[in-house]
Amino acid sequence: LTGIVPAEAVSVMDSIKSLDAFPKTIDDFRVKTVSGAFVSIASIVLMLIFFFSELSYFMSTETVDRLHVNTTRSDLRVSFDISFHNIPCKLLSLDVVDDIGGVVKDTKHDIFKHRLTPLGEKEGIPEAHSLGDSLTSEEHILHLSSSSGDKEGGHRPVDLEELKCGNCYGAGHAGECCNTCEDVKRVYARVGWRFKQHEISQCQREAFAETLRDEHAETGGCQVYGTTELNRASGHFHIVPHSSIRNIKSPGNGVLNLMELLAFTFDQFNITHTVNSLSFGDHFPGIRSPLDGQYRNIGDTHGMYQYYVKVVPTRYKYASGRTVESNQYSVTEHVRHLSPGSGRGMPGVYFYYQVSPLQAVFEEKQPSIFRFLTSLCAIVGGSFTVMGIIDSIFNAFLHIFGKTLL
Repeated sequence: LTGIVPAEAVSVMDSIKSLDAFPKTIDDFRVKTVSGAFVSIASIVLMLIFFFSELSYFMSTETVDRLHVNTTRSDLRVSFDISFHNIPCKLLSLDVVDDIGGVVKDTKHDIFKHRLTPLGEKEGIPEAHSLGDSLTSEEHILHLSSSSGDKEGGHRPVDLEELKCGNCYGAGHAGECCNTCEDVKRVYARVGWRFKQHEISQCQREAFAETLRDEHAETGGCQVYGTTELNRASGHFHIVPHSSIRNIKSPGNGVLNLMELLAFTFDQFNITHTVNSLSFGDHFPGIRSPLDGQYRNIGDTHGMYQYYVKVVPTRYKYASGRTVESNQYSVTEHVRHLSPGSGRGMPGVYFYYQVSPLQAVFEEKQPSIFRFLTSLCAIVGGSFTVMGIIDSIFNAFLHIFGKTLL
């Protein structure tokens, strides 16, 4: 007979029905209420909020970071852009020094100097700069001055110790030094002697330096910018007086003697500057360059500004698989005030760097599709469960107080 289901098939269907984890309620026993409608609407709104929040997280990338021992051996490249507001370009020179103090002349570099007007605007065209032409110390000036004096007969050999402790002309205590006109004036006043400025060499030297400065003065400043390779371990690079300063002539006296040269060098070198940018590698998301845009004002012309930079090698891995090898850095600063003949160094801006033995690795991670689907299931199930509990509690509350369900 057609239409008759075998008993074996009915038994199998009953067995399958017994596995139903979602038993259905007959419509006649379902009661729809206004409170249930509000809870259902709230459930849908809540699920939509959670859905778009989870979708936003799924579409974004998360950056994780870790540290490990640095094994890179490539050279370090620095890019810089520094403006000196009161020093002409012809007096500026940049050099790179390795970790044992030797000047590195054959490293790859691409450096330019551009003249600035007193308002800080660029003027003319930039000129290329070569490494190895800076005055690194007073002994260096002494050596260059002696060599130039031998050839031109203009420089008198001077003992550097004589420059470190100026003559007080018998008015000072034993071992007291008078390096400036004001120092001599002070010790003369202390002993009650009459001060004759035209007889004091320190005063003559300062007056001469004033005249020399007026004759060679240039308004405006200089912007020094470019890139250069550095030693990977440690070292420094500096912007200091150019060695060509020794060729400046004095009015009517030929080349300068050593003390005049020192005084002129220090007097011209006001290292007030702005670090427009400084970086040790390519840009990547989230990198910070703490010196970018920093202005440093030095009150006198005898300043040595020192930056101590800690460079941390950094690798950034994009979600696409592209990798950027770069560096981050932190910095501390120190300023020293020098006087000609002190033997403590030359005025200028110095960047001392040291590379960290650790490497920072940043990697972009994107949530997987399986995590996204799992979260959606949790949102739907959790929202219905919680709202169902709230609806049950609300209905129980109404029954306790004898209210009729609408």
